[in-house]
Amino acid sequence: MAPTAALAAKDPRCAGKPAARAARFSDTALKGASAAERYTAYVQACALDDVVALTQALVRFKTVSSEAPASKNPEMAAMGRYLETWAKAHGFGFRTVGENDVFELSWGEGTGEPLLGLVFHGDVVPAAGHEWKRAPFKPVVVNGRLHGRGVEDDKGPIASGLVALAMANDLGLKPRGRVLVIIGNGEESDWSGMTKYATTEPKPTHVISVDSGYPVMAAQSGFVAWTLEAPVGPALAAAKEGTIARAVDVNAGEFLTQVPGTATLKLAAVKGQTPETVLAAVKAAIAAEGPARKDLKADVKREGATVVLTTHGNAVHSSVADEGHNALWDLSAVAARLSLEDNGIAAMLRVVSQRFDGDHHGDKLGLAYQDALMGPLLVAPTVLRVKDGAVSLGINMRRPRGEDGPTFNAALDAAAKRVGEETGGQVKEGKGRYVGDPHVADTSGPLVQTLLDIYKRQRKDPDAVPGSIRGGTYARLFPRAVDFGPAFPKEPYTGHAPDESIALETLDLGTRMLAEAVHTLAIAPAPEVKATP
Repeated sequence: MAPTAALAAKDPRCAGKPAARAARFSDTALKGASAAERYTAYVQACALDDVVALTQALVRFKTVSSEAPASKNPEMAAMGRYLETWAKAHGFGFRTVGENDVFELSWGEGTGEPLLGLVFHGDVVPAAGHEWKRAPFKPVVVNGRLHGRGVEDDKGPIASGLVALAMANDLGLKPRGRVLVIIGNGEESDWSGMTKYATTEPKPTHVISVDSGYPVMAAQSGFVAWTLEAPVGPALAAAKEGTIARAVDVNAGEFLTQVPGTATLKLAAVKGQTPETVLAAVKAAIAAEGPARKDLKADVKREGATVVLTTHGNAVHSSVADEGHNALWDLSAVAARLSLEDNGIAAMLRVVSQRFDGDHHGDKLGLAYQDALMGPLLVAPTVLRVKDGAVSLGINMRRPRGEDGPTFNAALDAAAKRVGEETGGQVKEGKGRYVGDPHVADTSGPLVQTLLDIYKRQRKDPDAVPGSIRGGTYARLFPRAVDFGPAFPKEPYTGHAPDESIALETLDLGTRMLAEAVHTLAIAPAPEVKATP
């Protein structure tokens, strides 16, 4: 694919095929420069175009794992064939593990434990077309940013890792042992394939996951999935005087790990009322709620005999829920100002209003706690649906260390009991509770310090320290693994959000830092270990 005009002006040394380019950065062309200096110069001058082009190629494969698992996903199989062809063209080995569960590219020789593993995921979350300004699987560069589903999470990072290794190989550099690029294909849905890989395959000495942020992320919150549900049913009791409408449908969110950007409630007039009176009541409720919510964006319209209320928020990854705006909170607040029949939908909206609205940390549910390193518990109601006569609310939480599993499960039991009592038994806990444990990496050895030193120097941030993320990445499957990128502090993270994008400067710097890590950990001579006297 031809490089896009939106990229920076080309370095003339980057023209031509890889062999010709690499010759311009050889020890003959750059006399007196060390191998590390030549590699750094080559990556800095020429990597970005290659990374963008490879990212675009990978994004075009619609590898949405929630729509079809890796074993049955033709797009995943097609991406595997593409990566195999790419690997062979660049002198790397390739194998598929399981039924497209993991794609593994390898560089270097050796039969024992690999020296370095770079870990990524090739699957992506859904991309609802109505939420995007551009086609999510037709990536483009606009105003210095690359747009498309997966450009940040996690196909841009895959491209950075592959290009960094390819350029080292172009220069004739050789690793001290095998270097693996490990691409799991169920991170957004089913971890079983990658879990089996991490359990049964030889573990690399150093493992770097590129799936969260900088400077170095050495701890991860535990992932929690919790569901509340209620039968829609008839009203629990006779309609009170003044009741104007019945909730007949409700919808919010696209998937569990994204804060909903829109939420919709459909209402039908009860006996004695008309769609016009319901419409007027909803308009009045929006107006009354407005002063308390400066960011409230809501609209209402008639669709035949139904009145439709829609609220608009800011969809973000649920691990950074406090950086977005949950449209479901607003929907529940406006609904709380309406006199509705007391069916299951109305009861669930009351639960959202009373136990979730405005609270990111579970205080209203009686769940809140925090840890000095990992911060507070994060709670986000993300998916509200009506199906088969029942309404369900999917809730995603990210829990820090500080409470063990039994203690946290007991708190969830108490919260469910409280909700049930408050709704007269209408709302109960649904099936499928999952409570994951927090993860803190074993940071012994040179890995964390090496990556931290690279970050401090490249970003000119001498005070940077290892951090913690609320998300869960494949790093937690490898005891000594940490995350290193791709998101920089104080920059918006758009993975899982509509209109996902990444700055070209971020891709460029991330590739350069990853290349330096590869050279330091796997190519440069191993540091001498002095014998103890």
